[in-house]
Amino acid sequence: MSNDQPGACPLTDEICAFVANTPLDAIPPQAQERGRVHLLDTLGLALSGSNDPATRIVRRQAERLSTSGTASILGTSLKTAPSLAALVNGTSMHVDNFDDTSPQPSPDRNGGIHASAGTLPAALAIAEDRSLSGRALVEAFHMGMEVACKLNHAIDQRHYAGGFHTTGTLGIFGATAAAARLLGLDVAGIGHALAIATARAGGLRANFGSMTEQAHAGFAAEGGVVAAELAADGLTGGPNIIEGKFGLFEAAGGGYLPDAIHNRLGAPWAITDPGAWIKPYPSGSLTHPAMTLLTDLMAKHGFTAKTVQSVRVTTNPRLASTLIHNRPNDAKQARFSMPFCLAVLLVEGRAGLPEFTDTVVNRPDIKDMIGRITYDTYDTVEPGYSNVTSFIEVTTTDGTRHNGRADFARGSTEAPMSYEDVAEKFEGCAAAVDWPADKVREIIDLVARLEKLKDLSELTGALVTNGHDLTIRPA
Repeated sequence: MSNDQPGACPLTDEICAFVANTPLDAIPPQAQERGRVHLLDTLGLALSGSNDPATRIVRRQAERLSTSGTASILGTSLKTAPSLAALVNGTSMHVDNFDDTSPQPSPDRNGGIHASAGTLPAALAIAEDRSLSGRALVEAFHMGMEVACKLNHAIDQRHYAGGFHTTGTLGIFGATAAAARLLGLDVAGIGHALAIATARAGGLRANFGSMTEQAHAGFAAEGGVVAAELAADGLTGGPNIIEGKFGLFEAAGGGYLPDAIHNRLGAPWAITDPGAWIKPYPSGSLTHPAMTLLTDLMAKHGFTAKTVQSVRVTTNPRLASTLIHNRPNDAKQARFSMPFCLAVLLVEGRAGLPEFTDTVVNRPDIKDMIGRITYDTYDTVEPGYSNVTSFIEVTTTDGTRHNGRADFARGSTEAPMSYEDVAEKFEGCAAAVDWPADKVREIIDLVARLEKLKDLSELTGALVTNGHDLTIRPA
C-alpha cells in the first residue's frame, strides 16, 4: 500500500518539513512534560549501563577509532566524535532493557519501539558538539521521537513479524531527524539524511537476549548522526525514500498504513497518545503487566516463594514470540524471560538492577522457582483486552488459588510514572555505578529546567566522571 491520496504532499517531504519547521511552542505542555520525564529516565540508564560488559566493548571500539573530540561518553571522562559518542551512549541507554517503550496504538498491532535510546544520544552528541542550548536539544528530541514512533505505527506488521527489531530498523530515523534538526538542515537536506539512513538501518529479533541486541539503539544513534552529517556535507540520496517504490515501507514491510502517518505528525504527539511506557523493571516491557499484577497479588495475599506451589501466567502469543527464553542461562536472556521475571519477584520480593545478574539467574532457588512457573498463551483476544493483557493464577501450598488480570503495567500510559517517580528510578540507576550524590541531585534539577539552559555543558558536566572511579557492575 502506498500514498494514494490525489494531490497529497509526498510523505517523505511531509516528514522533512515537520522536522525542519516545528518549534517548541507547537508542542503541547503535556507532551513537553512527558518529554522531560523520558529524558531524565534515559540519562539515568546511560549511567547505570556505562560499565556493562557490552558497553565496555563498544566503548573500546570508539576509543580505537577516535581519541579526541567534543562529545561526551556519559559515565566516563572520555570525549570523542559525535557519532561514536552516540554509539556508546545509545548502547548504555539500552543495554539493561530498562529504557522506555513506545507501543503500537491499537491491540491488533505488535512491536513497540525503544525510541528514546536511539534519539537522545544522537541529539545530545550533536548538541554538545555544537554548544547548543537545552531548548534546541528538547526540540530535536521531540522531533526524533515523533518520527520514529509514527513510522512504527505506519509500517506494515510484516516488518516486525518477519524478524526486524524496530529499535534498530526504525529508531535510526528518529536519530537522523534529531541530528538533522540540530545541524540546521533544510527540508531537502533532511530528505537526503533520511535516504542515507536507509542504507544503514538494521536489527533482527533473532539477536534478542544477546549483546548485539543490547547495542541496537547505539547502532541506530550512530547511524543517525552519520547520516545527518553526511547530508550536511552534501551527500545525496533518492527521493520519496520512505513511501516510494523500493523505499523503506515497501522494502522493509511490504506496505504501510497511510492514515497512521499522513497528517498525523504531532497530531497527536505519540509521546502522549498512545504514550510511551517508563519501565519500573529492567526487563522487556511485555513482562511488566504480569510483574505488576504479581506484585499486587503478593501484597494483597501475602504469599512468597516459600508458600507458592505453582504459578500459571497466560498472555497472547505475540508476547511469547518476543519473550523467548523460558529457561534463561544469563542476565541478557533473563530480560526476555517471563518465568525468570516472576520467579525473582517471588524469591527476592523485588526485581531491580541488582537482581538481573548472571549470578542471580543461576542460583538454585531461582531455578527451582522457575520450574514451578508455567507460561501459556490464549488463542482468542476478547473485547476489552489490551495488546499486553496478562493473566496469573497462583496456587499456594495449602491449595488456595489467587487469580488476577492485568491490561497494563505500572509506568504505562494508564498508570504513568511521574517526574518524581523517575527521579527515584534515576537515583537507583546512579547508585548502581556509585555516582556522586551531589551530581545526581544536580542532574535531576537540570533536566527539570532543561529548555532554559543556554549551554548543555552544565548538564553534560554532571554526567561525566571528572576523575572519580566508577563501580564495575557484577555480571
